[in-house]
Amino acid sequence: MNKEWSKKINLMLVSALLPVTSMAGGLWLNEYGDPSQGRAGAGSAAGTGDASNSAHNPAAMTRLDGDHVMVTGGFIYSKVEFDVKSNGILNGDGDGGSAGDTIPVGSVFYTKQLNDKAWLGVSFGGWAGAGVDYDNDWAGRVQTTEVELAAMVLMPSVGYKLTDQLSIGIGLPIMYTELEMELAVPQGPGLNDGTAKLDGDDVIVALNLSASYEYDEYTRIGATYNSEFEAEYSGRVKTTGDVNTSTDTELTFAAKVRVSLSHDMTDSTTGHLSWGWEDWSAMDDVIISAENGGASLPKKWEDTYHYAVGLTHTISDTWRINTGIAYDTNPVDKTDRTADLPVDRQVRYAFGVEHTPSKGPSIAASLVYVDLGSAAIESDGLGDGGLTGYSGDFGSNDLFLFSISANWDLE
Repeated sequence: MNKEWSKKINLMLVSALLPVTSMAGGLWLNEYGDPSQGRAGAGSAAGTGDASNSAHNPAAMTRLDGDHVMVTGGFIYSKVEFDVKSNGILNGDGDGGSAGDTIPVGSVFYTKQLNDKAWLGVSFGGWAGAGVDYDNDWAGRVQTTEVELAAMVLMPSVGYKLTDQLSIGIGLPIMYTELEMELAVPQGPGLNDGTAKLDGDDVIVALNLSASYEYDEYTRIGATYNSEFEAEYSGRVKTTGDVNTSTDTELTFAAKVRVSLSHDMTDSTTGHLSWGWEDWSAMDDVIISAENGGASLPKKWEDTYHYAVGLTHTISDTWRINTGIAYDTNPVDKTDRTADLPVDRQVRYAFGVEHTPSKGPSIAASLVYVDLGSAAIESDGLGDGGLTGYSGDFGSNDLFLFSISANWDLE
């Protein structure tokens, strides 16, 4: 292999870590599998009325009597298909095939009333995650051919009632995140691709602050703030050649804010609103260090904003339905977007049902369809003069989320 192509491969290996930011720095999951998922999360920061308060807003735990536990389970199915519009001479025009994946999800929530003023809570579940698996001969394989990301969070929390109307909460979210990624490394004209594999993990602790206010018997308001997760992925890059080097990647999981309102419009119908902000512009540069050097990779991310509206309608003493729609703005333009998480703006459409029998747990089921947009990509080929560049968009770019939950009142 000549010296020029060796330089290109080293650049690709360093750049292999760049898509980590769009996996770890992509939009947070809005769904935890609880009944509020059936209304696209609208109103969840104002209180959910069940054990999932321990995740959505620990301050709202103070409106629960006694002890509660909730368990959820379900899956996320993604349908991802890319349409190639142009390509470099080294990477061809393969479209990647059906790159979606099915990921199981689940969560656990628990709240305990200590006295008339204080509540304890704990939640565990996925706050972020993704998986794509493109064909090995597709045009964007120099960015990624396969990615699996998991970000699980355990959050102990405390809620305290200051007055009959106002409560505050604090939580310590502890995240374990693991990444596995594979991409192609072109060896030169007429030669078969090599393969690079990246793996890494980290444990990070952040801070969650919340407040809950009952304006009157019909209206509830809530707000939550989660600080940045400053992550350092420690792992290794391995190739089919002779490269096997340890790496560290420093990046920022954005701080986020959620504000919600729930209002009982009639005896049977409640309206929900949510607004959110995520500080993705704070990610700025991604710092990568390896045994043989390092790099500071600029990112051109923007803050994102979240809007949601939903309804809960009581049909009878034991049945009610939820529905909602949510919109999240686009964090990145087409020249900076990468194929590992092909997301621009997101639109969620949600529906759910809840059943509360006279005995036993309350059961809920929800289905969410997420339109991830066309997510156009224009890659310049990692600085190689366009030899591995490509462009196109996603004709299919969708998520389907299904979850069932059970909530027990332990009184």
